[in-house]
Amino acid sequence: MKLIPILWRSIAGLLGLFGLTQAAYAQKTNDNVTTQSSDAFGRQVGQDRSGLYSGEDVRGFNPVDAGNARIQGLYFDQIERFSQRIVDGSAVHVGISAQHYPFPAPTGLVDYAMTKPEGEPSVSVEIDSGQWLGYGASIEAKLPLIGNKLGISGGIGGRKFIRPEGGDAQYRNYGLTLLARPYAGAEMMVFAGKITNRSDEARATLFPAGNFVPSPVPRRVFLGQPWTMRNTDIVNLGVLLRLPLGGVRIEAGLFQSKREHLRVFADILSAVLPDGSVGSRKIVADGGNVDQSVSGELRLVREWRKGDWTHSLTASLRGRHKQRLFGGAVTIPLGPSSAIAPDFRPEPAYSIGAKNHDDVRQMTYGAAYSGIWAGHLSVDLGLSKTDYHKALDFAAPAVTDLDVRDAPLLWNAGFSLPVAKGLTAYAGMSRGMEEALIAPDIASNRSESPPAIRTRQEEAGFRYAVNPHLTLVAGVFRIAKPYYNLDPALRYRQLGTITNSGLEMSLTGRLADGLSLVGGMVLLDPKISGEAVDSGLIGPRPVGQVRRRVVANVDWRLNAGKGAWSFDLAVESVSSRMANAANSLAAPPRTTFNLGARYRFALGDVKLLLRPRIENIFNAYGWNVSSSGGWTFSNPRAVSLQVIADF
Repeated sequence: MKLIPILWRSIAGLLGLFGLTQAAYAQKTNDNVTTQSSDAFGRQVGQDRSGLYSGEDVRGFNPVDAGNARIQGLYFDQIERFSQRIVDGSAVHVGISAQHYPFPAPTGLVDYAMTKPEGEPSVSVEIDSGQWLGYGASIEAKLPLIGNKLGISGGIGGRKFIRPEGGDAQYRNYGLTLLARPYAGAEMMVFAGKITNRSDEARATLFPAGNFVPSPVPRRVFLGQPWTMRNTDIVNLGVLLRLPLGGVRIEAGLFQSKREHLRVFADILSAVLPDGSVGSRKIVADGGNVDQSVSGELRLVREWRKGDWTHSLTASLRGRHKQRLFGGAVTIPLGPSSAIAPDFRPEPAYSIGAKNHDDVRQMTYGAAYSGIWAGHLSVDLGLSKTDYHKALDFAAPAVTDLDVRDAPLLWNAGFSLPVAKGLTAYAGMSRGMEEALIAPDIASNRSESPPAIRTRQEEAGFRYAVNPHLTLVAGVFRIAKPYYNLDPALRYRQLGTITNSGLEMSLTGRLADGLSLVGGMVLLDPKISGEAVDSGLIGPRPVGQVRRRVVANVDWRLNAGKGAWSFDLAVESVSSRMANAANSLAAPPRTTFNLGARYRFALGDVKLLLRPRIENIFNAYGWNVSSSGGWTFSNPRAVSLQVIADF
């Protein structure tokens, strides 16, 4: 047991040579998504999440794929996730929390907070056991210089991930951030991050043969094919500028986001019977696919006060150039198989075909106004004109190329109004343009991307301060956009219009000293309309969307919030959801409980955190259903332990 303090003292002594422990203060050991969440609409801090929504699902849609990501408020066309070494966290903004954001979009916004090397010099080391006997480690350093006018931060992390469906994968992530503040109010940041994913075998996806829930598939047993190892590289780069110049402020960002699938596979089990037998199994093999986008925004912002009014006027130019290489995948039929027992086959010889090229160029210019009449009213208005061009060049000469242009007028309007002590009402409308999701693996036109679609949203609600430490937000919303999915011939195309109407609620804050709550509920009523529904080709409910989600995160820190120990409980309950296009099969509801603890202590000047955690305490068995009708099981019980040290 003497080894641990000796190890910490050795590391601290080494860092002391560089002056990094002279005035260090806690960084990672203070992270807590429950106590750092201002609402229940979605927040991520480090590896932990809270709330109803995420970057993959907001009000039944995917905001990142729709193009609604922001980096510290600036437009960003995100292809893939960030390395944790360059981003501190993210927050989902919907309803009243999206107000005062220039040019909000239907489907909500996901805003990322980049890591800033400021404050005191520090180093954070993290070691964790991972889930199901995996393991991981990372180290990050923040080195502010010249009185916080210049700084550098960065780190490296790695993980061997033991997957709940069996098999394992290796992840590496790297990142570096440079920050400069040349004069008062000015800030310039450069960041670069990379993630590599290796030896990640394809997970089997089930498609039932009839109107029945599949028999339970053994968890933590590898049922795929050992040679379907997926290798992926992800890179995100960017430059951010905020420069006050006289009476205006320049805000600018230029970003590149890129994902390269060196090898990628899909394992599709069709006609799965109740006994676990599979009528037809196929592997879709692909590789050399590249998705990349260069995007950014330039703003001129003028803010001023006159009497009780605070005004902000923003002129913006946003743009992106997105390119994709896709297609040429090879379908490898394996014939009858099993969904519940290993059925390994030898890897056949195959070659990937020629790639299709997808090129999107879009420029948007607009103006936004935000006005706040203190204690009375706030108003947000925005108007934009966008020019959109999509050119899709198919490798096969027999397939007609696609060339689409569109130039819609986009707008948003919203207001909030205090109506009583502690009670504020809000309402808003927006008209936007978003990317549609790409065709899924089972589609005959796999990975094909439709042209951008026009969307609209209306919402209204209220925010009520229950007391100075507890806030209730409730609202209704309605989002409409074209509906793309599989037809009976498995071609991915527009099948009508989808309208998601719903009610969402958030109750967040401090219930007592040391006791924090993040609680939320969304009731969703998704409906499809159009010729495909009228003719009986598909049912009126979309596949894979839950109609009810309830979440609660509770964090209790002993000694009225000052104790070394704290305990946290996370609960999620989701309703059943349609599992096929005919609406004749539904996946059952499920509820899961996660339990964790934190123990904070110090060894000399080193602050440490021990964080044990149990996910899915009762080992509940549930099913996830994709929008294309593919079934995968939910994660089993998992125990993990993190050790975090801040020097």
